[in-house]
Amino acid sequence: MKNLIREGVAAIHNDSVWVFLQRIINYFIVKVKRILYGKNKENIEKWNLIKNKYKGNRIFIIGNGPSLNETPLYFLKNEFTMCFNRFGLMLERLNWHPDFYVVTDDLVIKDTNKEINSTILPIVEMAFFPDIHPSNVEFTKYVDHLDNVFWLNVDNPEFSDNLPSCGINKTVVNAGIQIATHLGFSEIYLVGVDMTFTDHKVKKSNQRNWQSTEDDPNHFDPRYFDKGRKYHNPTVNEMLRRFEQARDFFEKRGVKIYNAGYGGRLEAFPRVHFESLFSFTDNEMKNLLNDCYFLKQKNLDFDSILRNVESCIEDIPDEIINASIQEGCKYIPKLIKKYIPIGPYKERYYFIKRN
Repeated sequence: MKNLIREGVAAIHNDSVWVFLQRIINYFIVKVKRILYGKNKENIEKWNLIKNKYKGNRIFIIGNGPSLNETPLYFLKNEFTMCFNRFGLMLERLNWHPDFYVVTDDLVIKDTNKEINSTILPIVEMAFFPDIHPSNVEFTKYVDHLDNVFWLNVDNPEFSDNLPSCGINKTVVNAGIQIATHLGFSEIYLVGVDMTFTDHKVKKSNQRNWQSTEDDPNHFDPRYFDKGRKYHNPTVNEMLRRFEQARDFFEKRGVKIYNAGYGGRLEAFPRVHFESLFSFTDNEMKNLLNDCYFLKQKNLDFDSILRNVESCIEDIPDEIINASIQEGCKYIPKLIKKYIPIGPYKERYYFIKRN
């Protein structure tokens, strides 16, 4: 109840009284639907079957911040991973597919459901969505009903260890932490949860619902929320406060959560250096890069790229471009539509022309 009151006060402060009233109306409509639809016993049984399935393992929960471009994500090939929303844009650069996938945003599901159904659901082990969002959007009408799809009940904003009841708590990452804990993971590493948002030109339907009018500067790829995409106003201070609540809630349950990301504002969890979690030799790193899907598609191996790179970032017309990590991260938004970034490897990025 305290969180519901807090949610109401925050909605009025961050959005508007009108948005708050809309949310109250939707809340009661959802409650009526709950009574009419009854319990989904099959879904509850599926949740019971996966409880503690991965006990004793660690998991990397991957946000979508710009710092992912600094991160050697190819290290995660043999790790358990969870991703969110439009992470599919990253797949062409990687040598692995995520194990778990979550969306809790009603605007994202409306905007990207075809993309999710065609490209994400076929490759992940499990995917998680609200059955009915508090905004009265029924995800069950947008997401294919497959065996690997699990439905969340997100009516209550509180943190929960009794899934499928799961509080969103301002960010899909917090829902992901609750899901990972239910699956039995007791060592959780957050990557790319930056909590840094710069100005983005948008058209505002209201203070809460925005529509992008330009490329996205706040995620790992400028196409993430590019022109025409809809999303919710990121209330960063609220999100940071909820992460502190997550820390307190899961510490009591013996779950260790770390921030293994590069930079950013998230200090609720102890920081660890991402690369310190691995011990790859140089040859092992090259072999991991050789498994990147784009290189396989082009019949390229990473050693051949290293042998043939002669240009630097200024020579854009070249087939292969190399740059420092700092330059590479700066140029990814400009080059991503024509080049695939590979790396980083030994403080360098390598850009391979798409065609």
